[in-house]
Amino acid sequence: MNGKADSISARIFWVALALYLFVLPIANTIAVRNLAFIVLIAVTAAVLVKARTMPVLPFARYWLAYFLVALVSVVFAVDPRMSLSELRVEVVYCILIFIVGVTWGGRYVDFEWFAGLLAVINLILTSASFSVVSGDMLFRDMVRLHPALYAGLSGNWVLLVMFINVWLAFRLWNSGRKALSLLLAGLLVLDVWAMMVTSNRQNMVALGVGMAAAAALLLRMKFNWRRAGLFLGILSVVAALLAAQLIRRNPVEIPAQEFTPSVVASLNQVGDVVSATTRSDIRWGLWRFSLEKIGEHPWIGGGIGRTVFDKLYSEYRPEVPDLWHAHNMILNKGIQMGIPGMLVFFALWVALAMELLRHARSAGASRYLATAGFAAMVATFTKNQTDDFFVRNVALWFWLVMGLLVGFLRADAVKVTPSPAPGP
Repeated sequence: MNGKADSISARIFWVALALYLFVLPIANTIAVRNLAFIVLIAVTAAVLVKARTMPVLPFARYWLAYFLVALVSVVFAVDPRMSLSELRVEVVYCILIFIVGVTWGGRYVDFEWFAGLLAVINLILTSASFSVVSGDMLFRDMVRLHPALYAGLSGNWVLLVMFINVWLAFRLWNSGRKALSLLLAGLLVLDVWAMMVTSNRQNMVALGVGMAAAAALLLRMKFNWRRAGLFLGILSVVAALLAAQLIRRNPVEIPAQEFTPSVVASLNQVGDVVSATTRSDIRWGLWRFSLEKIGEHPWIGGGIGRTVFDKLYSEYRPEVPDLWHAHNMILNKGIQMGIPGMLVFFALWVALAMELLRHARSAGASRYLATAGFAAMVATFTKNQTDDFFVRNVALWFWLVMGLLVGFLRADAVKVTPSPAPGP
């Protein structure tokens, strides 16, 4: 390939990538998102054509199955026009952006460029939120903030970058760039703050599950009691933060005088709060209702699209406006596409997990990056089991980052390291 053309393409790619990743978490940026998306597709296509290379789509059979089931669901959709639009965004666009990530991830010999870009965006958005949001601010006040200020509090994208930040921090420390490593450590603290202030309990649960997954893989690589104790201590801190979040929300009738520092330290009291909170959660009834409706129509649904639940079952708990979908991304696929939709969507996640696990269990130096990616994937999956944010910008953000990661890991595994395109 012509070196000058390759250099120009790489620079266009980096500018478009930075813009796209920056605006995706920010609401009401559809025009800028679309522009960056088109540029990314165009420059990737140009590079593939010049290299006379076909695009690579990992897990192609699972993507195809997902596309076909979603396409069939449009035939039975309660709102075919809406479902056809959702098919385009939720499936076709995700496939395209995943291909973009895989293509460019495989062209660079070091993932540090991508991780650094994610960290910078993370720092800008979360710092902007930190400048205006206080620990005692109510959630309803937070969502009224300007979208650029609220974007840094999104648990889905914070969870995705946190584990990559940890990998980058250790990499920088081991390479002697300790000041940057300490800056990343401060960013991790800021990320934890972002997940705490929203009082979203699932943030800490997802973080803990992701960390447990990473700990299991790292202890498998090299087990010693000191390392095991370190992981146990970190998980204990996450559990304590979850308990503090539950007590702060206080959704059950518990006398205020019982919440004293000594009581907070009592595991029995914390257990009571967790138990009462869990029993009172309205999602149990919503999930039972969703399973019953999926059982009534196991092979077809109302068409792809998160709003399908509300169109089909608007009579369900109309006094609670938040219950307009199943609040579980797997159950939502069942409502939309029946059991086939649930299976193919879950199979896609399993295929991604197996890919990352294969690299994490290898002897290569990138196994730690694969471990971070696997932990981020597990955390994201866990996060969306009590709600379903895995649509549109969140899904595109996830598949772009995972595409970059998979592309790099595959290229690194086979030692295919062409001359790296210049960095930004």
